[in-house]
Amino acid sequence: MIVFSTGITAFADVLGTLSDGSWQTDMGGGAVYIHNEYYSSSVGKQTENYVEYTPNTDAVPIVVNGASVYGKRTIKSAEQYMQNNGLRPLIGINADYFSYKTGIPMGYTIINGRIYSKESGIQDAIGFRSDGTAFIDKIGINTSLTHNDTKISVQYINKWAQDGLPGVYLLTDDFSSSTKTGFNALYVICTPLSGELKINSSMELRVDDVYIKNGEIKIPGGKYVFVMDPDGNADCFDMLSRLAPGDTVKLANSVYGTERYKWSEAQYATSSIGGRLINNGKLGSGFEAGAAPRTAVGVKSDGNVIFYTIDGRQSGYSYGCRIETLAKRMQEIGCVDAINLDGGGSTAIGGIFPGSSLFEVTNSPSDGALRSCANYLFLRDLREKTGDPWYIEWDAPTNYNYLSGTTATLKATKVYDSGNYKMDKLTGVEFSVENTDAASSTVDDDGNVKLYGTGQSIVSVIGNSYKKWFTFQVYESPSEIRVFDETTGRETDAISIKEGEMKNIDLEAGAFVNNVRLQSEPDLFKWDVTGTLAKIDQNGVLTIYDDGSESATLHVTAGSTTRDIPISVTPVDTFADIEGHWSHDIVELMADDGIINGIDRDGMLFFEPDGNITRIQFAAIMAKALDISVDDYSGALLEFTDSDAIQPWAVNYVKAMASLGYISGKSDDNGVTVYLDPESNITRAEAFTIMGRAYNSAATAELNYTDSADIPVWARDAFSRLAAGGILTGFNDNSVQPGAYTTRAQAAALINKFLSAKRD
Repeated sequence: MIVFSTGITAFADVLGTLSDGSWQTDMGGGAVYIHNEYYSSSVGKQTENYVEYTPNTDAVPIVVNGASVYGKRTIKSAEQYMQNNGLRPLIGINADYFSYKTGIPMGYTIINGRIYSKESGIQDAIGFRSDGTAFIDKIGINTSLTHNDTKISVQYINKWAQDGLPGVYLLTDDFSSSTKTGFNALYVICTPLSGELKINSSMELRVDDVYIKNGEIKIPGGKYVFVMDPDGNADCFDMLSRLAPGDTVKLANSVYGTERYKWSEAQYATSSIGGRLINNGKLGSGFEAGAAPRTAVGVKSDGNVIFYTIDGRQSGYSYGCRIETLAKRMQEIGCVDAINLDGGGSTAIGGIFPGSSLFEVTNSPSDGALRSCANYLFLRDLREKTGDPWYIEWDAPTNYNYLSGTTATLKATKVYDSGNYKMDKLTGVEFSVENTDAASSTVDDDGNVKLYGTGQSIVSVIGNSYKKWFTFQVYESPSEIRVFDETTGRETDAISIKEGEMKNIDLEAGAFVNNVRLQSEPDLFKWDVTGTLAKIDQNGVLTIYDDGSESATLHVTAGSTTRDIPISVTPVDTFADIEGHWSHDIVELMADDGIINGIDRDGMLFFEPDGNITRIQFAAIMAKALDISVDDYSGALLEFTDSDAIQPWAVNYVKAMASLGYISGKSDDNGVTVYLDPESNITRAEAFTIMGRAYNSAATAELNYTDSADIPVWARDAFSRLAAGGILTGFNDNSVQPGAYTTRAQAAALINKFLSAKRD
């Protein structure tokens, strides 16, 4: 559906305040579709749909009943009936009130100049001439049947004959395939000899048969059947019953009304028992109360016709209106004459919009589905194929900001000509470009736009019935270049690989101005790398490999703008479980120095930083920290009673640390050193004692910790000297917790401080 402004004023003081949901569409054929949404403080939202039609011969109003007067059909069924019978629909609305039982309209219907159905009284009606012009007036048709000097009145044409009514009915094959009568009736079957069933016209008929039958009879094709109740009007029955096969009768139709001549001009007409809304500029009166969906048709002072609907009975979508409000709204639109058509659940409107071949119902019926009704007012589209483009859908950019050197293609994906017929391809238009500032873009006949320079390039597509402009903003150089990983789509400010790694990355460059990305092509960016750590090709494929270099720089250039992206090598964590741990940097440093190692599980190293460290593990890392050649002590003797319990890998570490006097083992109750207890967790007092013995400093410090009294006598000297050297600092609560076990992370931190202090 194409939506654009048409210059028709859309206001409605009557319905409320116009909202942003309103739109208008030029349907072609002199029809403009208007959809308006309003808000009223008293009733809430209101939604109207109507068509303003300027009379012309490209599309003309008609009345559509379907295949017969008897029966009902939806607006979609009526539209399909038109299509099946070579009548191309443009827009349509529901029309006359009707019998729910039979679907027969309650008023007058003129189709193609012929009387399609007639009532016995006078009603307000709208008539349409062959040139599309319309008028609203009272209509009443006197129909008489004359034989010799006897004349009777025919009250109804193509209405349902009912038992007990005195009048005479005339049924043609437009009514149905049968008379649908359900009582004992007099039938007179005739063949038309001359004339037509038109207003202010007469016909000659030949009587074929006369009989009385209980129930319905078939209506032969092309025949006229007069029907009446034998107990009805005596004069009528007397004349009809006396007719014999071969007799000729005269059927005449004359109009009575304020301006009779107009009805002779009407090619199509429908009346309505809904009443006159506006008569010669004056509002009607005596309208029934109650809000509902409404349908109306009116004529403006300039001759334009309004086909109007307003939805209702749908909270939050449309409340509906009273007939009095409908009259005021039609007057507000500009109508000087208007009649009320069938509303409520019957209200329906739809059309075939530009760029489509399908009829679309555009209102929301209050029943929740389309109601089957009697007849409809349509605009019949008489336009022929022109091959002159009128409606075009484009596969065009959504972003019209371009980097110089880029090609944009304006491709038509759907083309309809000025008759709204689909075209196989786009022809009949010319492409041209107008450049401003320093832009120098070009366009070819296929809509390929080559964008160059800096400035605006306005591409025009012009045909006899079509005009459109595409405005491109072109930049020779962007204000910014951003780089993205094509695999993830994420922007990158820096690129790194892990130590010892090699990686290929597909990169994409984007040009930006004022934070808006420019449409561009890959070959407009030049790639380069400074340094040997990486290389890149002109497709943006970056190859990084650790060749011992610490860094490199990626350069991306477009126009005179260059973006630099640093490339670096990130050291790999030795252990899989220390990322984010407070000891991370210390543990990595000591691992690099070969002082600590981890635990291998399925090919991965774990440090277990919060696990406790054993006495032999602490002895080993102290030996490594002191850079002791432990193999030199392989011949030393161990005098611990549990020496056999020392794991083989740790034996030389223990021998070296024991030989140098850094560890001395544990004592029994008699104070005699007899065992090492190698696999037990080492306490902080024990760890500090070993470290204190290895710390070559005579400086001491007073032990003023909250738990200084808990420091064993044999460890106090080590604590004092380590505190003086800044190795021992205590916890936040100024405790040292000498009896607590030492974790592996704490051991690494203590030894790191120990080594720093020794270096100082």
